Amino acid sequence: MFTPERLVLARKRRRMTLAELSRESGYSAQSITAFENARKNPSEETLSSLAAALRFPQSFFHAPPAPDMVPGAVSFRAPSKMSAAERDSALSCGSIVATLNNWLEDHFTLPAPDVPTYTDLTPEHAASQVRADWGLGEAPAPNMVHLLEAHGVRVFSLAPDCLDADAFSTTRHGTPYILLNTRKTGERGRFDAAHELGHLVLHSGTQTPRGPAAEAAADAFTSAFLMPKAAPSPSRSTTPPQSAY
Repeated sequence: MFTPERLVLARKRRRMTLAELSRESGYSAQSITAFENARKNPSEETLSSLAAALRFPQSFFHAPPAPDMVPGAVSFRAPSKMSAAERDSALSCGSIVATLNNWLEDHFTLPAPDVPTYTDLTPEHAASQVRADWGLGEAPAPNMVHLLEAHGVRVFSLAPDCLDADAFSTTRHGTPYILLNTRKTGERGRFDAAHELGHLVLHSGTQTPRGPAAEAAADAFTSAFLMPKAAPSPSRSTTPPQSAY
């Protein structure tokens, strides 16, 4: 059966307006609106033309509705600089990622989510507490992607045409997601991963705080998490130090 939600998802993923899809497919905007609103089902020939215009396989439109990404629960970096089309495309990318994750969970045993939330702590204290929860001690954080995935965070890369979203995170039905920009340097990617972890820890909920204050808090969390303050040095002693080996 045809799934109208999939047509909406594909159109937003490709950043197409109804008028643009109409021009690409040869079908009127009124007809496409009727398909998207489930008032009318397209014929297989029509669906084939729409699928070609959207660059999706025709089978994509027969699958069940993809998981929704609630805009208010997604932490976008500098959302005011994103157009509505860019935001919708990134959210649609997230929906496809969640669909892939559902398939992975059906076929493989993935780590259970283990990301604490500390909305009442300062960013620095929250970072320290997460490090303690995860047994990291005082050493610099290890590979961030490996660390996040080991604690149940589903880490994916953004599609090449969604890289203006920089990076974003969300939690859906208790499962945390982070999508990262693959064009960043290793150092910046590491920072972004920790930054999005900061949002998951500090700003968990159906309505994610946003704006300069939320971004500054996530940055403070990142600094404290990646490179914590050194433990207090022991007092001087005349006793020779023992070998570390």
